[in-house]
Amino acid sequence: MLQFIVDILKDAGVLVSIFTILGNIAQRKNVNDIIVSAIRTYLGFILLFSSAGLMISPSLNHFSHIFMMAFHVKGVVPNNEVVIVEAMQQLGSTYTSAITLGLIGAMLFNILLAKITPLKYVVLSGHHVFFMVSCLTIIGLLHHYSIYTSAIIATLITGVWCIISPAMLVRYCRQIKDCDDLRKSGDFSIGQFGSTSYFLAGWLGEKLGNKMYDAEEIKIPRSIGFLQNKQVSTFVLMLLFFAISTLIAGVANVQQYIDVKGAHVNIILYLLKQAGLFSAGVFVLTCGVSMFIEELIPAFKGFSEKIIQKSIPAIEIYSLFPYSSNAVFIGFVCCTLSGFITMTALPFLGYPVMVPSLLFTFASGGGAGIIGNATGGLRGAVIGSIACGVISIAGSAIIYQPIYDAGVHSPTTYSTTDFTLLGISLHGILSFIH
Repeated sequence: MLQFIVDILKDAGVLVSIFTILGNIAQRKNVNDIIVSAIRTYLGFILLFSSAGLMISPSLNHFSHIFMMAFHVKGVVPNNEVVIVEAMQQLGSTYTSAITLGLIGAMLFNILLAKITPLKYVVLSGHHVFFMVSCLTIIGLLHHYSIYTSAIIATLITGVWCIISPAMLVRYCRQIKDCDDLRKSGDFSIGQFGSTSYFLAGWLGEKLGNKMYDAEEIKIPRSIGFLQNKQVSTFVLMLLFFAISTLIAGVANVQQYIDVKGAHVNIILYLLKQAGLFSAGVFVLTCGVSMFIEELIPAFKGFSEKIIQKSIPAIEIYSLFPYSSNAVFIGFVCCTLSGFITMTALPFLGYPVMVPSLLFTFASGGGAGIIGNATGGLRGAVIGSIACGVISIAGSAIIYQPIYDAGVHSPTTYSTTDFTLLGISLHGILSFIH
């Protein structure tokens, strides 16, 4: 019986499903709703693991090999969603259980801090809380702390960051136009952990931008409007990355690599399939994360509404995208381009090549574009998203080695600025202590 309980606590999907059940019971939901919520939570975890293991990771591995053939360097594609699954698989079930408990602990700590401090922000981007706990736990392991000690350190830091990061951005969020629906209950802020890049975009927009020229007044050509769809843009740009790397590596060399791997298909079909696997995998993975977060967040939201007076929601950055579509597209393009330019400089500084993650450049680049446009118009959107691309790729390059040294041996790492900033800072502090 005891072993069964231990096995249950080691399974992240089951553990979060149980917590979701308890949260729904506390809110007196009916049995049908509780069952649906629990199953959706568990299926979300199944999609998370399956998409990364069966679709995204193989595509990234193939791309890494072709990229290395082309440029004679090892290419790393930073992606928060993928690296956490790689860490779970490589560091084991105890790590998985610890960071799952850390997710719950950090969100509870966030609620407690919002209750007792003047910063009344409650982060509703549970997946970013999950990613932050995972990142900081890995840093703790690097410095030879036990898994649970590392997770406790990560949990406490993440809980504190849950009230600090939205507080940094609330004044910029007040300047975003045409999103009155989000203000029905008062102020809102951003709860996605790219807050340092959004803050930089807002600050640069104020200093260097011009609010008279709003990006939303620009009409994007219909001929490239399809790139506003996240799945389509991910597929097209990933296909472009594969194609360019293949041409530089040599079509014959890549075809030989395909044959050795046992695929024996035409190189064009191969490239289409790999880009499709990556894009579809990211889509399925995102759906999986959304499924379990959609069920977990209401449980916390119900608790927070009962406990905290005048709480301020810190929402997903994607919630802002429908209100600033031009700024999102401009930010996506500028962040992607600046990320690739930064990528080319990294080997000369002694760092591995970081290939910008398209999921990141769409989310964080688009978010930086929105904030930059709010404070500095079109110029602010451009400058802010360019800065976002530079500091994000540079940060991923710096944090890659500590994550690798801790035992996560994969051609990916954390991509968003808050993870790299807090991870690098914790690494520096623990190095100094020891």
